[in-house]
Amino acid sequence: MITVVHAADLHIDSPLRGLGRLEGAPVDDLRLATRRAFVRLIDTCLEEQAALLVLAGDVFDGEWRDFNTGLFFVRELGRLRDVGTQVAMVRGNHDAESVISRHIPLPEHVFSFSVDAPESRDYPRLGLAVHGQSYGVRSVDDNLAAAYPARRRDLFNLGVLHTNAVASSEHGNYAPCTVAQLVRHGYDYWALGHVHRAQVLHRDPWVVYPGNLQGRHAHESGAKGCTLLRLDGLRLDRVESREVDVLRWAELVVSADAARDMDDLLAQIRVRMQAALADASGRPVLARITVEGTTPLHAALAADPTAVQGQVRALAAELGELWPEKIRFVTRPPLGEPGELNDLFQTLRDELRLLAEDPAALARYSEGLAPLVTAAAPLLGHRPDEPARLVARLGELEALLLARLGAAPPVPKASSPQTHAAPVAWSEGAVSHEV
Repeated sequence: MITVVHAADLHIDSPLRGLGRLEGAPVDDLRLATRRAFVRLIDTCLEEQAALLVLAGDVFDGEWRDFNTGLFFVRELGRLRDVGTQVAMVRGNHDAESVISRHIPLPEHVFSFSVDAPESRDYPRLGLAVHGQSYGVRSVDDNLAAAYPARRRDLFNLGVLHTNAVASSEHGNYAPCTVAQLVRHGYDYWALGHVHRAQVLHRDPWVVYPGNLQGRHAHESGAKGCTLLRLDGLRLDRVESREVDVLRWAELVVSADAARDMDDLLAQIRVRMQAALADASGRPVLARITVEGTTPLHAALAADPTAVQGQVRALAAELGELWPEKIRFVTRPPLGEPGELNDLFQTLRDELRLLAEDPAALARYSEGLAPLVTAAAPLLGHRPDEPARLVARLGELEALLLARLGAAPPVPKASSPQTHAAPVAWSEGAVSHEV
């Protein structure tokens, strides 16, 4: 039995986003997460006595210029050379623009595929033929897979490709292809990279994204790691996933619909945080918490969100290594009995929904933002009057306005100081700011 390890999107030393909001967290240690995840990848290869490590692109992170990153990468690969494990890699879009990638020499047991055309690398002792092509520039619009070599007879054929094979809107549409095209090519396994969510796109033959090694922000939540192939001669016996991340991002959505009071809501949040810690199997957890739903608690949450956020952070501190990266309240008040005031609230809601559906109406309102946009855009790195951003904020605007107008009666806060610690300060205001 031969073991091959497939990994992608290492992004070594890529900065983790959102750490500045983690009050009390060991931020300096968390910044090393991508390095530590790569060390665990190498440890996995050694523990599994892997014959080959396949890296499907984006080892480095764009224009990151610290050459210690490259030296660290080479040093860790040296641990594989000492036990005879080979490495085959393609360079992805981030590697193509990386100064480190262009100037750090690779050890002799590491084969990097050419940027000029697809090529094959045979490992006769292992019964393997590996096919791949690296990126020479960041933006590769051609369908690289179309020119990959024909399968080798009497060998297990493995294709390595950094591609957007699922037309993911979260990633650049580089080296686009289709799963059907890859299946028709005749290889036994396609080792893909670029999309950061682990996915098995096809079986027999296998077409697999292992996902990235380590989540770097709230939208890269859940377990992260690599994929193991167990080969029995020319037959793929089984495919396994292996978690190597060292910290876990979690998105926790808590419904306030059935919460009787603030104590009840806080208890629900606590249960969700406990579950996230259990799922992480001892890893630190960075959690983005969203409280949503229609609830009489809405007025209290909208009127003083900082106090409730402080209580949530205090609960997290009691649980251990879990830090809320962001706490958002996206709730609505109950409309209550029909009446003149409720008609006013419904009119407000209808107007906001019209803005969300009518670009021309939204544009008329956004004209008033022009002075603010001119001043703020250079600092934010984007224009806050972009229609998509405005539409995304309309729900929060509705919640804020209804709270200010008194759409629901205030609900008492948690009544037991012994159960919930005193509020702590939080840098964000009543409405959340997206990463």
